[in-house]
Amino acid sequence: MPRLIDFHIHIDNYKNYNEMYSYFTQNKIYALFVTNLPEIYDKCKKEFPESKYVRIALGYNPQMVKTHRFNKTLFERWLPHTKYIGEVGLDYSKEYFDYKTEQQRVFRYICKRAGEHNKILSVHSRMAEKDVLNILKESNVRFAVFHWYSGPLSLLDEIIRSGYYFSVNYSMLTTEKGLKIIQQIPLERLLIETDGPFGKCSKKSMASYDLRFIYDEFAKLLGIKDIKDIVFNNLKTLLNNQKSYER
Repeated sequence: MPRLIDFHIHIDNYKNYNEMYSYFTQNKIYALFVTNLPEIYDKCKKEFPESKYVRIALGYNPQMVKTHRFNKTLFERWLPHTKYIGEVGLDYSKEYFDYKTEQQRVFRYICKRAGEHNKILSVHSRMAEKDVLNILKESNVRFAVFHWYSGPLSLLDEIIRSGYYFSVNYSMLTTEKGLKIIQQIPLERLLIETDGPFGKCSKKSMASYDLRFIYDEFAKLLGIKDIKDIVFNNLKTLLNNQKSYER
């Protein structure tokens, strides 16, 4: 039976993060723990034991540019030890727009290194979708997943033609634009995330984690009974394609 997948979750932002880690392992749920800084990745690697079901992504969230310099040395130290890079990207919303140049500098560097080693990226692209796409392509990044895409519908086809995926969440199902974006994504490019604890994970509250509920809502609103099989097979395809390029 296909396992559930949460392709983007910030485990370190949960107070009970050790319980969350155990939950994924015990319930055989595949989860990608994204990190906002190389320092957080370093801490997570020391905190959590190896698991078949949990993978940790090496990241630098563009929103951190206001308060934290990119630790290039630590990033390079851990780069050979993971196939996942995230959360990384650009954010041109009002609060971060003045840091646009520095964001681009760091993201270009990360994409260059990810492209050289065929890493899988989980990408933040708020109000910067076109620039994110251009940098990914310029850097020869083959494997990228647009996390919680909220950009123009007109750009979706170019992202899809570039071979990239999308991780979508329950919060997107609750808005008209989010639902339109989800409906325009080919099923074979769809992954499911929670972005917990920032994305809504249940009807009850932001803090309640209920991945099965989210899958059921996707199945109901999209009219797809085998959504678990589709998402599982999509991740399997992504990993197989990435493995063929590993060196």
